[in-house]
Amino acid sequence: MDEHTIPFTSWQHLRLLEYLPLIFQVGGLPRFPVPCSFYSKRASMDSMYDYTIIDTDTKLDEMLKFWQEHHINTIAMDFEGEFNLHIYGEHLCLVQLFDGVRYFLVDPFTVTPVALKKLLEAPDLVKIMFDCASDASLVRKEFGIMLKAVYDVRFTAQLLGYEGNLSGLIARCLNIPEPTGKKSNQMANWLTRPLRDKLVEYALSDVEHLFAIREILDREALEKGLSQKVADGQKQVALPKGPDRPGWEKLDGYRYLSKDERVYLKWFFEARDMLAKRLNVPSVRVMEKKFLIDMAKRVPADERTFRALARHADRKIEDDLVALLMVAKEGALKQLEAR
Repeated sequence: MDEHTIPFTSWQHLRLLEYLPLIFQVGGLPRFPVPCSFYSKRASMDSMYDYTIIDTDTKLDEMLKFWQEHHINTIAMDFEGEFNLHIYGEHLCLVQLFDGVRYFLVDPFTVTPVALKKLLEAPDLVKIMFDCASDASLVRKEFGIMLKAVYDVRFTAQLLGYEGNLSGLIARCLNIPEPTGKKSNQMANWLTRPLRDKLVEYALSDVEHLFAIREILDREALEKGLSQKVADGQKQVALPKGPDRPGWEKLDGYRYLSKDERVYLKWFFEARDMLAKRLNVPSVRVMEKKFLIDMAKRVPADERTFRALARHADRKIEDDLVALLMVAKEGALKQLEAR
């Protein structure tokens, strides 16, 4: 069989995903490309923070028990994650916590989802966060966890007319100058272990001031007669605003595509992502998003046209991508014919 030829049978029952084994053999892939053992030391002598590592279910249970016994029912919380920058997909990489006195780093690579669920879904433990929507979506998609009892300071700040980021909100409320260089930390590889002290400090700085900010914003809301609106809105901040949209619907230009073009885009997107997942690399390293939109608008007529858009430094990746895209085109055609 030619490497670009795929037998088509019973298309009304077959989808692109089922053709993957015909193109290349799929083996089991490690979830992460780096060792997942978390360091178990305290902060370095140069660090601004003293913190505790939570890298087992037992340690997490002990932390929750300590809070319960000492009537600690509010914490500050933030996440760090991997979002298709270094490997395929979205992954929770770190949970940083502050109970008003002590800092904690929870390692989701070694703490089980069952234990994480106890923390994140605890209804009687208020989690102060900033802009929790993306964090809530991340754990919902990856673990099926629904964040509960969240107080989002960004929501209250927006009611008071503030639309900026966390650093700006800290400056507004506490007169602490905005730090420089935070963007590089946001783009850092949070999959690696051990984490560099610089990254640990960055992560903990995001929870350091949340208690104080909440107090200040709540006071301002009270003065403006917005307390009830804040209370009502906070009940909804961690809930999904609707069904999670598939990735192809989030691409720039999707809204301007015709119905038929959207069908092609879906199939081409899934073909590209299938290969990226198999290789465990960010999808953009297989094919840039703009080419998916271009192909949906002007569907390639043959292998040569597909190959012109699927150029890759690695010929094997290019060959596999072209084969998948050709299968995707046939799948889209069958779906359109079945209408």
